[in-house]
Amino acid sequence: MTVEMPTGTRMELARETGHKIAQMMEKQHPEVEIVSFAVGQASDDNAWAAMQDNGSNILRYNIRLTEAKNRKKSIYDVSDELRTELAAMPEVHRFKVLPGGGEMGMTGGSNVAVDIYGYDLAETDKFAADLKPKLEAVAGLRDIAISRKDYRMEYNIVFDREKLSLNGLNMATAANSVRNRINGLIMSRYREDGEEYDIRVRYDAQYRQSIEDIENIMIYNPMGVGIRVRDVGRVEENSSLPQIDRKDRQRIVTVQGTIYKRALSEIVKDVNAAIATLDVPPGVQVEISGTLEDQQESFADLGLLLMIVSLLVYIVLASQFESLTYPFIIILTVPFAFIGSLLFLSITGEPLGIMGFVGLIMLVGMVVKNGIVLIDYINLNRERGMSIITAVVHGGRSRLRPVLMTTLTTILGMVPLAIGTGQGSEMWKSLGVSIIGGMTFSTIITLILVPALYSIFGGNGVKRKRRKHREKIQSQNKQEELSIYQKGAEA
Repeated sequence: MTVEMPTGTRMELARETGHKIAQMMEKQHPEVEIVSFAVGQASDDNAWAAMQDNGSNILRYNIRLTEAKNRKKSIYDVSDELRTELAAMPEVHRFKVLPGGGEMGMTGGSNVAVDIYGYDLAETDKFAADLKPKLEAVAGLRDIAISRKDYRMEYNIVFDREKLSLNGLNMATAANSVRNRINGLIMSRYREDGEEYDIRVRYDAQYRQSIEDIENIMIYNPMGVGIRVRDVGRVEENSSLPQIDRKDRQRIVTVQGTIYKRALSEIVKDVNAAIATLDVPPGVQVEISGTLEDQQESFADLGLLLMIVSLLVYIVLASQFESLTYPFIIILTVPFAFIGSLLFLSITGEPLGIMGFVGLIMLVGMVVKNGIVLIDYINLNRERGMSIITAVVHGGRSRLRPVLMTTLTTILGMVPLAIGTGQGSEMWKSLGVSIIGGMTFSTIITLILVPALYSIFGGNGVKRKRRKHREKIQSQNKQEELSIYQKGAEA
């Protein structure tokens, strides 16, 4: 969870507010087990914190709830309550609550982001501000936020090069002198109990706050003569962005929200409709990214993997049956498994995410076993001298129980994943639902489709063999007649 106070808020006030929010969570939410937060700029040696938003006005929370079996509320219910409570706090400027592990965790909340490209900051800011209320009206989107930070006030020192030169100074010397007096310079390190602490020398806070304070800063030239900043330049107060984000070397501002209890495809459809109601200025480009972009990239890789797995399964079956027809019959049951998975995911309200797609890949190897059991036994019956129809009927009747038992054991094994009662189970629910739906639907289709197709292809095969046999006999008869005719002619 990230809480942002107005730009310019002092760290002391932000820390006080942080303790207030933490105490509120511990008091009003018995589901909360541990709360920790950090405020201020991240240390240079903390790479993880440096990748996140930092600042004296930004509070970063890590919240751990008790185990799911020991609480009545889900992680999403607690998140909703926290959003309501934070929205009622006047000192909070904006906030973001991400259930499930945070922005960079594997189980982090899915999001929809609208990337707005454009060089003109005013135009992209206006378009983002117009788009935000549109996205807030989209069902299933929470925590709508604009990535571009608020403008902040800053002091700019404009040096006069001629005055600097007259006083024996240059731009670099003057700038470094002012920077060292305001930001400080590390002169040494203090060591205690194996720990090192920087000793930073700079003006006291009360002497570096206002324009007058900066104008009175002394700069010393090589002769040791002190010159005040106001004598060689002027100090201006301006507003500017803390940073300008870029993507693919283009300026960008992102409006994003967290997905909540709704399919990604439906939300993206509504977001596109919301964008269509706005006039996109010339020179501004709008794209949807976030989880959709990640999902499309992942689905492309998983789609290729799915084709490779299907091809390998077909090759293995063809080598085992020594036929191209029987593996084709078995592989035809795989698409019906996909239909069953998508149907069950739709019924249960689970989105087709990465784990759901992994379930589809697993089904390729799982659903073919029923077809293998049926066709192998039908072939055995034909080797025993049965006709095609008799072999199919007897094989279907004999293998019905083994097929149902193996399918039922697989489905029951996936029920705990589909129910999702354990901690972190939300991530695996779509996998369990996908496999259960695919196995159920494909088993029913297999018991009907495989015998029917086997009868069709097998019957055609028998007809081809009979036709070849007749052609062979006719050829032999013609050769015998020709031989008899030749012998009669010689006589």
